[in-house]
Amino acid sequence: MKNLASTLAIVAVLSGCSLIPEYLKPNVDMPTFWKGGKVAMEPATINADWWKNFNNKELNALMDMALANNNDLRAALARVQQARASARIAGAELFPTLDATGNAGGTLSHRKGRDSRWDTDNSAGLSVGYELDLFGGNRAGVKAARARLTGSVFDHDALALVLMGDVARQYFSLVNLRERVAIAESNLVNERNVMKIVQARFDAGSSSALDVSRQKAEVATNEAALAALKNQASISENALSVLLGQAPKNFKLKTKLLSQIKAPKVPLTQPSAVAQQRPDIRKSEQDLIAANADIGVARAALFPSINLGATALAAFNPAAQSLALAASLVGPIFHGGALQGGVQKATAREMELAENYRKIILTSLQEVENALSSAKAARAREQSFSVAMAESRKTYNLSRDLYQAGSVDYQTMLDSQRTLLSAEDSHAQSELELLNAIVDLYKALGGGWHNGPAKPAVVKKAAVEKSVTVVAPAKTEVKKK
Repeated sequence: MKNLASTLAIVAVLSGCSLIPEYLKPNVDMPTFWKGGKVAMEPATINADWWKNFNNKELNALMDMALANNNDLRAALARVQQARASARIAGAELFPTLDATGNAGGTLSHRKGRDSRWDTDNSAGLSVGYELDLFGGNRAGVKAARARLTGSVFDHDALALVLMGDVARQYFSLVNLRERVAIAESNLVNERNVMKIVQARFDAGSSSALDVSRQKAEVATNEAALAALKNQASISENALSVLLGQAPKNFKLKTKLLSQIKAPKVPLTQPSAVAQQRPDIRKSEQDLIAANADIGVARAALFPSINLGATALAAFNPAAQSLALAASLVGPIFHGGALQGGVQKATAREMELAENYRKIILTSLQEVENALSSAKAARAREQSFSVAMAESRKTYNLSRDLYQAGSVDYQTMLDSQRTLLSAEDSHAQSELELLNAIVDLYKALGGGWHNGPAKPAVVKKAAVEKSVTVVAPAKTEVKKK
């Protein structure tokens, strides 16, 4: 009894062992300020539904649809469920296994001169097995599985953040293309009106056939450009539909101009806070934690393992009842260096993930700085193009009137016509650049995920169609022959 108690005490002490190395988060030199912007005096907060800061109901409805129906996001949620199941499987290694067995049989015997006899042999058994986790290998496996589960949640959040950015950018692009189509159509009307003026002057002998030919070429060129813009708008619609988890459809948008969409100012946090705000960084850290635990698993494989077992057998024959106890010890002696190689591989894997973690942080800082710079440049460009557009419109109207009066030549009027189209188109694109830069800034800062990810909304179709009208393709009736 004394020896048994000593043995159990030793087992208890060994069961508390852990061969997982101490986890140390990799050091990364973080700047104290942003190059491209000032940090808010009060702690900055970005809501998880950051897209609502654009103050656009259509965008809000599209985001709800994407969060509820996007296929990639649903697949990521399924991967979270897989990771949860893997963690449960790993955790089962810490508990005993219990199995039931049953057996039923019989033997028919016949002896000469006697009646046949049927002998039955029925039994039931219960088997219990348990592996002593002396060196913490199973517990290390559980820790790694739990870290990977947490990482899969952050991976889902990171994908959702990318999806939100893609939906916003695609929506802004569609509005922009619709706006550019309207600009091109308006300019085409002007060019056709100019064509009438040029033709009238030619008929009156005030201009040459060259002017007529050049204006016809200008009209045809812009007709071709208009067709290309309409095609781009159709492609943008199709891409937006897929992001929403739907087949390609037509959208009737109430927002006609990007100037109708508010360009919000994004509150900035300290650069050091980015590591806690971005789900991809937090996912990378969970991978590192899991790899650190894997080292403990690999180290534990170098030491012996002990399995305890018990089997109880009950039969209708009392003499056949039994109880068996067993214990097995397996200790590695020679595996050709495979076990040591496992430790080296796990250690090198942790080193690799540590460098990946550092790079992700540096890349995130780069993305924030790029977005800040792009937003600043886009605001300046939008203001400049706004002035250029207004002046170009004045120039075009004046040159057209002067050309009709015969005070300027055709080339002067043609140049002002081209300048107006270019200025209007450039202004529309500068508005798109500004909105996209703000979306990129929200994404680079983590999109508010440190406040908790936005839960996928259950969106009713009727509620969505109040903000965004989706025009389904017409049904085609097939007549029976």
